[in-house]
Amino acid sequence: METTISTEKLLLKTVELPDLQNMHNLRTNPQIAKYIGRDLNKSLEETRQFIEMVRKNKFYFTIKTIDKNEFVGTITLWNIDWSKKYAELGYELLPQFQGKGLMSEAVKALLKYAFHEMGIEAIEAYTHRENIASKKLLERLGFKLVADKIDPDVLDNIIYGINKTEQEISTDHY
Repeated sequence: METTISTEKLLLKTVELPDLQNMHNLRTNPQIAKYIGRDLNKSLEETRQFIEMVRKNKFYFTIKTIDKNEFVGTITLWNIDWSKKYAELGYELLPQFQGKGLMSEAVKALLKYAFHEMGIEAIEAYTHRENIASKKLLERLGFKLVADKIDPDVLDNIIYGINKTEQEISTDHY
């Protein structure tokens, strides 16, 4: 069964093949890839293969506006460790939708879903130390810098974390 999460302005829905062109636009945007450190997809076929791969992760969502059904980005919970009740958060937002509070709304909704529907108790988000907008977003939503943890794969990343109890204290409504 496909998971759908609704907010006041957004619809988060499990990524599907009809999202191919939107996903390709996102994954070929150099402004978005700047802090992620991944190669840009070179073809629609490469993007299609990516969609097939992430569909196995039931928690990789497209983000669309409810009013105009515009594709604005993606959000995911991945590297889930069910035994530790842990997941990592990832997100990408097209530049023309940045600074409008949409990712904040999407992250709040996914945190609520993770903590209350999935039984996750701790979430971490890895972000590039120079990605000021991402750091501000995480801090505004109650994530705390995990100062003693290093991302061995990307040394320029810093790690933020939040647990279920902290999230309930820091977020007064959805």
